[in-house]
Amino acid sequence: MISLSRQDGKKQASCIVLTGFRATGKTAVGRLLADLLGYHFIDTDEEVVKRLGCSIRHSVERFGWQPFRNLEQQLLAELCGCKKTVLATGGGAVLHREAWRNLSKTSFVVWLQAETATIMTRLEGDSKTPAQRPSLVGGDLKKEITKMLKERTPLYRSGSDMHMSTENTTPAELASTLYRLLSEDINMV
Repeated sequence: MISLSRQDGKKQASCIVLTGFRATGKTAVGRLLADLLGYHFIDTDEEVVKRLGCSIRHSVERFGWQPFRNLEQQLLAELCGCKKTVLATGGGAVLHREAWRNLSKTSFVVWLQAETATIMTRLEGDSKTPAQRPSLVGGDLKKEITKMLKERTPLYRSGSDMHMSTENTTPAELASTLYRLLSEDINMV
């Protein structure tokens, strides 16, 4: 399913931002889309890890979530107005309301969506999950995903120009579809 969500869906922006919950394909789709567009690619989680000097899990275990979130917010502010770039944001980037609002004003934001069961399967099957995706609240994975999606879905919806389901498709198919939509149908790039 693909839908434009804003009246200004045809806004011109040379920065494409991919948002959505963990394991919805933001990084995989983003890298492929950047290659198709000839744009730079930045994964904000990877950039924050570089700045932290350790894995997200290690940072969270030692210092809690706040240092990670502070760096994430700083990075979003720095990237506001970027050109010819595809950004894959962390799932919690939308929590930084002011930085997110500013970024979404100058970028075309695509919300990648997946069902809870799909997210669980992807997280459980991803070897990077232990180091890069520590629990947000601790406890049962399904309960965590359900709780976080309930809190974040309104933020993803209100802060995006387009919604795309990542169910039953590959990152390459999504990137190709998004490229076509951005370059032909929306005439944005």
